Amino acid sequence: MDRTNKILVGYTSKPIHSRPEFKDPSMASPLATVSDELLDRYRAVSNATVLGQLLRRGYEKVYMHGVECLAKGRRLVGRAVTLQYLPSRPDLAEIIATGEHGEGFNETPRWQALEALAKGDVLVADAMGMAKTSTGGDVVFSRILTQDAEGLVTDGAVRDGHKVIRYGYPVFAGGSTPTVGEPNILPYQVNEPIQCGGVLVWPGDIILGDDDGIVVLPSALAAEIIDECEHHDEVEEAVLDYTQRERISPKHFYPFNEETERIHQEWKSRQTK
Repeated sequence: MDRTNKILVGYTSKPIHSRPEFKDPSMASPLATVSDELLDRYRAVSNATVLGQLLRRGYEKVYMHGVECLAKGRRLVGRAVTLQYLPSRPDLAEIIATGEHGEGFNETPRWQALEALAKGDVLVADAMGMAKTSTGGDVVFSRILTQDAEGLVTDGAVRDGHKVIRYGYPVFAGGSTPTVGEPNILPYQVNEPIQCGGVLVWPGDIILGDDDGIVVLPSALAAEIIDECEHHDEVEEAVLDYTQRERISPKHFYPFNEETERIHQEWKSRQTK
Protein backbone atom coordinates (compact mmCIF):
# COMPACT_ATOMS: atom_id res chain seq x y z
CA MET A 1 0.00 0.00 0.00
CA ASP A 2 1.52 3.34 -1.00
CA ARG A 3 1.56 6.46 1.22
CA THR A 4 -1.48 8.04 -0.46
CA ASN A 5 -3.62 4.98 0.12
CA LYS A 6 -2.46 4.79 3.70
CA ILE A 7 -3.63 8.34 4.24
CA LEU A 8 -7.01 7.61 2.69
CA VAL A 9 -7.49 4.57 4.89
CA GLY A 10 -6.15 6.10 8.08
CA TYR A 11 -7.72 9.54 7.98
CA THR A 12 -11.26 10.31 6.86
CA SER A 13 -13.91 12.77 7.95
CA LYS A 14 -16.68 10.19 7.42
CA PRO A 15 -17.33 6.91 9.25
CA ILE A 16 -16.52 3.61 7.56
CA HIS A 17 -20.02 2.24 8.27
CA SER A 18 -23.23 4.14 7.57
CA ARG A 19 -25.44 5.13 10.48
CA PRO A 20 -29.06 5.13 9.26
CA GLU A 21 -30.36 6.78 12.43
CA PHE A 22 -28.80 10.09 11.29
CA LYS A 23 -30.06 12.01 8.30
CA ASP A 24 -26.50 13.01 7.42
CA PRO A 25 -24.11 10.04 7.53
CA SER A 26 -21.19 12.33 8.34
CA MET A 27 -20.30 12.16 12.01
CA ALA A 28 -18.85 15.65 11.60
CA SER A 29 -22.32 17.18 11.35
CA PRO A 30 -23.48 19.12 14.44
CA LEU A 31 -26.67 17.73 15.93
CA ALA A 32 -28.11 21.26 15.83
CA THR A 33 -26.96 24.61 14.49
CA VAL A 34 -26.59 27.27 17.18
CA SER A 35 -26.86 30.88 16.02
CA ASP A 36 -24.52 33.69 17.00
CA GLU A 37 -27.45 35.38 18.73
CA LEU A 38 -28.00 32.33 20.93
CA LEU A 39 -24.30 32.16 21.74
CA ASP A 40 -24.42 35.78 22.89
CA ARG A 41 -27.28 35.00 25.28
CA TYR A 42 -25.19 32.28 26.91
CA ARG A 43 -22.37 34.72 27.63
CA ALA A 44 -24.49 36.19 30.43
CA VAL A 45 -25.65 32.85 31.88
CA SER A 46 -23.93 31.08 34.75
CA ASN A 47 -22.22 27.76 34.05
CA ALA A 48 -23.72 26.44 37.28
CA THR A 49 -27.18 27.28 35.99
CA VAL A 50 -26.60 25.50 32.68
CA LEU A 51 -25.22 22.49 34.54
CA GLY A 52 -28.34 22.41 36.72
CA GLN A 53 -30.67 22.46 33.72
CA LEU A 54 -28.71 19.65 32.05
CA LEU A 55 -28.77 17.54 35.22
CA ARG A 56 -32.56 17.87 35.30
CA ARG A 57 -32.63 16.34 31.83
CA GLY A 58 -30.37 13.43 32.70
CA TYR A 59 -27.10 14.86 31.37
CA GLU A 60 -24.75 14.07 34.24
CA LYS A 61 -21.35 13.93 32.48
CA VAL A 62 -21.01 17.41 31.01
CA TYR A 63 -18.44 19.01 33.32
CA MET A 64 -14.81 18.45 32.31
CA HIS A 65 -12.45 17.10 34.97
CA GLY A 66 -8.78 18.01 35.00
CA VAL A 67 -9.28 20.93 32.62
CA GLU A 68 -8.39 24.19 34.33
CA CYS A 69 -8.66 27.85 33.42
CA LEU A 70 -5.18 29.18 32.64
CA ALA A 71 -6.32 32.81 32.37
CA LYS A 72 -8.80 33.82 35.05
CA GLY A 73 -11.66 36.18 34.34
CA ARG A 74 -12.22 35.24 30.69
CA ARG A 75 -15.64 33.91 29.67
CA LEU A 76 -15.62 31.29 26.91
CA VAL A 77 -18.68 30.60 24.75
CA GLY A 78 -18.42 28.94 21.37
CA ARG A 79 -19.10 26.01 19.07
CA ALA A 80 -16.73 23.05 19.30
CA VAL A 81 -14.33 22.20 16.50
CA THR A 82 -12.89 18.90 17.70
CA LEU A 83 -9.43 17.40 17.33
CA GLN A 84 -8.54 13.89 18.44
CA TYR A 85 -5.03 12.82 19.43
CA LEU A 86 -3.79 9.23 19.58
CA PRO A 87 -0.69 7.69 21.17
CA SER A 88 2.38 8.21 18.99
CA ARG A 89 3.60 5.47 16.65
CA PRO A 90 5.84 5.67 13.57
CA ASP A 91 3.18 4.37 11.17
CA LEU A 92 0.65 6.90 12.50
CA ALA A 93 3.18 9.68 11.94
CA GLU A 94 3.58 8.52 8.34
CA ILE A 95 -0.18 8.60 7.82
CA ILE A 96 -0.92 12.02 9.28
CA ALA A 97 2.16 14.06 8.30
CA THR A 98 1.31 14.98 4.70
CA GLY A 99 3.09 18.31 4.26
CA GLU A 100 6.10 19.27 2.20
CA HIS A 101 8.32 20.49 5.03
CA GLY A 102 9.48 19.36 8.44
CA GLU A 103 9.12 15.66 7.60
CA GLY A 104 5.53 16.42 6.62
CA PHE A 105 4.50 17.92 9.95
CA ASN A 106 3.63 21.31 8.47
CA GLU A 107 0.38 19.65 7.35
CA THR A 108 -1.41 17.43 9.89
CA PRO A 109 -4.94 17.14 11.29
CA ARG A 110 -3.95 19.71 13.92
CA TRP A 111 -3.40 22.32 11.22
CA GLN A 112 -6.62 21.22 9.51
CA ALA A 113 -8.51 21.83 12.75
CA LEU A 114 -6.96 25.27 13.17
CA GLU A 115 -7.79 26.20 9.58
CA ALA A 116 -11.39 25.07 10.12
CA LEU A 117 -11.89 27.59 12.93
CA ALA A 118 -14.04 30.67 12.45
CA LYS A 119 -15.53 33.36 14.65
CA GLY A 120 -17.71 31.70 17.26
CA ASP A 121 -15.66 28.47 17.29
CA VAL A 122 -13.58 26.85 20.03
CA LEU A 123 -10.80 24.35 19.38
CA VAL A 124 -11.37 21.32 21.65
CA ALA A 125 -8.52 18.80 21.69
CA ASP A 126 -8.75 15.28 23.11
CA ALA A 127 -5.31 14.39 24.49
CA MET A 128 -6.61 11.36 26.42
CA GLY A 129 -6.21 13.22 29.71
CA MET A 130 -2.42 13.42 29.37
CA ALA A 131 -2.29 16.64 31.33
CA LYS A 132 1.46 17.24 30.99
CA THR A 133 1.69 16.40 27.29
CA SER A 134 1.65 19.34 24.88
CA THR A 135 -1.03 19.71 22.23
CA GLY A 136 0.67 22.82 20.81
CA GLY A 137 2.41 26.02 21.76
CA ASP A 138 2.38 29.74 21.20
CA VAL A 139 3.28 29.59 17.49
CA VAL A 140 0.70 26.90 16.66
CA PHE A 141 -2.06 28.44 18.73
CA SER A 142 -1.44 31.92 17.36
CA ARG A 143 -3.69 30.69 14.55
CA ILE A 144 -6.66 30.73 16.93
CA LEU A 145 -6.10 34.47 17.27
CA THR A 146 -5.75 35.16 13.55
CA GLN A 147 -8.85 33.07 12.81
CA ASP A 148 -10.86 35.27 15.24
CA ALA A 149 -11.92 32.11 17.08
CA GLU A 150 -13.09 32.11 20.68
CA GLY A 151 -10.49 30.03 22.50
CA LEU A 152 -8.83 26.73 23.30
CA VAL A 153 -9.82 23.73 25.42
CA THR A 154 -7.77 20.56 25.93
CA ASP A 155 -7.28 17.90 28.58
CA GLY A 156 -3.62 17.86 27.53
CA ALA A 157 -1.12 20.62 28.16
CA VAL A 158 -0.27 23.83 26.34
CA ARG A 159 3.39 24.44 25.59
CA ASP A 160 4.54 27.85 26.80
CA GLY A 161 1.11 28.48 28.25
CA HIS A 162 2.27 31.79 29.74
CA LYS A 163 2.82 33.02 26.18
CA VAL A 164 -0.41 31.63 24.76
CA ILE A 165 -2.57 33.42 27.34
CA ARG A 166 -1.07 36.73 26.18
CA TYR A 167 -3.13 36.39 23.00
CA GLY A 168 -6.13 37.38 25.09
CA TYR A 169 -8.50 34.52 24.34
CA PRO A 170 -9.65 32.00 27.00
CA VAL A 171 -7.36 28.99 27.49
CA PHE A 172 -8.40 25.85 29.38
CA ALA A 173 -6.01 22.93 29.70
CA GLY A 174 -4.62 20.21 31.90
CA GLY A 175 -1.61 22.43 32.47
CA SER A 176 1.34 24.21 30.90
CA THR A 177 4.59 22.56 29.84
CA PRO A 178 7.91 23.39 28.16
CA THR A 179 8.03 20.05 26.33
CA VAL A 180 6.80 19.00 22.88
CA GLY A 181 4.01 16.46 22.58
CA GLU A 182 4.95 14.43 19.50
CA PRO A 183 6.93 11.73 21.35
CA ASN A 184 3.73 10.88 23.22
CA ILE A 185 0.72 11.87 21.07
CA LEU A 186 -0.13 12.73 17.47
CA PRO A 187 -3.19 14.49 16.01
CA TYR A 188 -5.42 12.04 14.15
CA GLN A 189 -8.82 13.37 13.07
CA VAL A 190 -10.93 16.52 12.99
CA ASN A 191 -14.60 17.16 13.75
CA GLU A 192 -15.48 13.72 15.01
CA PRO A 193 -17.06 13.07 18.43
CA ILE A 194 -14.33 13.01 21.07
CA GLN A 195 -13.88 12.88 24.81
CA CYS A 196 -12.24 15.76 26.60
CA GLY A 197 -11.90 15.90 30.36
CA GLY A 198 -13.94 12.70 30.59
CA VAL A 199 -17.03 13.97 28.77
CA LEU A 200 -18.39 13.63 25.25
CA VAL A 201 -17.90 16.57 22.91
CA TRP A 202 -19.75 16.44 19.61
CA PRO A 203 -18.73 18.85 16.86
CA GLY A 204 -20.91 21.94 17.19
CA ASP A 205 -21.63 21.44 20.91
CA ILE A 206 -21.51 24.65 22.92
CA ILE A 207 -18.43 25.03 25.08
CA LEU A 208 -18.97 27.18 28.17
CA GLY A 209 -15.94 28.19 30.21
CA ASP A 210 -15.41 30.32 33.29
CA ASP A 211 -13.02 30.35 36.24
CA ASP A 212 -14.58 27.11 37.53
CA GLY A 213 -13.90 25.17 34.33
CA ILE A 214 -15.76 23.85 31.29
CA VAL A 215 -19.36 22.74 30.81
CA VAL A 216 -20.34 21.12 27.50
CA LEU A 217 -23.86 22.00 26.34
CA PRO A 218 -25.20 19.61 23.69
CA SER A 219 -26.11 21.76 20.71
CA ALA A 220 -29.58 20.22 20.42
CA LEU A 221 -30.47 21.52 23.90
CA ALA A 222 -29.11 25.05 23.54
CA ALA A 223 -32.34 26.65 22.32
CA GLU A 224 -34.49 24.53 24.63
CA ILE A 225 -32.98 25.60 27.95
CA ILE A 226 -31.88 29.20 27.40
CA ASP A 227 -35.12 30.82 28.64
CA GLU A 228 -35.07 28.72 31.82
CA CYS A 229 -31.40 29.55 32.38
CA GLU A 230 -31.94 33.27 32.02
CA HIS A 231 -35.01 33.15 34.27
CA HIS A 232 -33.14 31.21 36.95
CA ASP A 233 -30.21 33.64 37.01
CA GLU A 234 -32.58 36.59 37.11
CA VAL A 235 -34.51 35.13 40.05
CA GLU A 236 -31.29 34.48 41.97
CA GLU A 237 -30.17 38.04 41.36
CA ALA A 238 -33.49 39.24 42.78
CA VAL A 239 -33.15 36.98 45.83
CA LEU A 240 -29.63 38.19 46.52
CA ASP A 241 -30.68 41.81 46.14
CA TYR A 242 -33.60 41.34 48.55
CA THR A 243 -31.78 39.30 51.20
CA GLN A 244 -28.79 41.64 51.23
CA ARG A 245 -31.00 44.70 51.65
CA GLU A 246 -33.17 43.08 54.32
CA ARG A 247 -30.23 41.29 55.98
CA ILE A 248 -32.11 37.98 56.06
CA SER A 249 -31.31 34.39 55.10
CA PRO A 250 -31.98 33.23 51.52
CA LYS A 251 -33.11 29.83 52.83
CA HIS A 252 -36.74 30.98 52.80
CA PHE A 253 -36.72 31.27 49.02
CA TYR A 254 -35.30 27.85 48.08
CA PRO A 255 -36.54 25.82 46.36
CA PHE A 256 -38.18 28.61 44.39
CA ASN A 257 -41.69 29.26 45.69
CA GLU A 258 -44.47 31.86 45.61
CA GLU A 259 -42.54 34.22 47.85
CA THR A 260 -39.51 33.88 45.61
CA GLU A 261 -41.59 34.83 42.59
CA ARG A 262 -43.09 37.81 44.43
CA ILE A 263 -39.59 39.12 45.15
CA HIS A 264 -38.61 38.46 41.56
CA GLN A 265 -41.55 40.43 40.17
CA GLU A 266 -40.84 43.35 42.48
CA TRP A 267 -37.22 43.31 41.39
CA LYS A 268 -38.23 43.31 37.71
CA SER A 269 -40.53 46.26 38.20
CA ARG A 270 -37.68 48.25 39.73
CA GLN A 271 -35.40 47.42 36.78
CA THR A 272 -37.82 48.99 34.28
CA LYS A 273 -38.13 52.30 36.13
